[in-house]
Amino acid sequence: MNYELRTKLSRLAGFLLVWAVILFALAAAVYGTAGDGDLLAREMRRHAPPDTTGLPETEYTGVGRMTAGYLTGREETFQYVFSDAEGRRFVCFQPHEAAHMADCRGLIGLAGRLRWIAAAVALLPAAAGAVLRRRRDFTGGMLAGLCGAAAVFTGITVWALADFDGLFVTFHRLAFTNDGWLLDPRTDLLIRLMPVNFFITLGTRILGWVLITGPVLLGTAKLFQNGKAERQRNA
Repeated sequence: MNYELRTKLSRLAGFLLVWAVILFALAAAVYGTAGDGDLLAREMRRHAPPDTTGLPETEYTGVGRMTAGYLTGREETFQYVFSDAEGRRFVCFQPHEAAHMADCRGLIGLAGRLRWIAAAVALLPAAAGAVLRRRRDFTGGMLAGLCGAAAVFTGITVWALADFDGLFVTFHRLAFTNDGWLLDPRTDLLIRLMPVNFFITLGTRILGWVLITGPVLLGTAKLFQNGKAERQRNA
């Protein structure tokens, strides 16, 4: 393999490694957040208290855990039923709300599968970088990937700060093939339990986990670079 081709492949391998790791971090953060029932319950209670939802405070934990279990496949049915002190039975969610959550379950399941696919894919460029033995070019590819990721996530962050509602609507129109996500807060408990601020908090948490990968990858790239320089000085 000639020098120029090895250089290009090494840079490409470094670039792809960065994006595979970022994709893993994103998918893992989404799946982990969706599967944390206590977290969901806490944020529901925080952003949608009982006086706005009509749901007794004692039932938030049950709803949060049921939602997390359903989204990650541990529960088969999206429904929560409770009884009050007088023995009256309440069914929380209507069929169209359950239908929308079935769509959400598909997305979360995709994230769950994608995290392992991304982790496996990350091994390929890492192995390619080791075989090609062009550490400086591999590091250059990693830095290019990090710069590209920084530009993408900065753009999303600016959009969210300037017009979160627009970002929210755009995401839903891209993620769902129907309008089942257009719920009515006057009649649908689901949207009252999960207002915009609920999603802002969880989205910020997910973004934070993804951003942690940036310094880790940058530190790894610098380590490679410094290791190469050290060997050259000792040669």
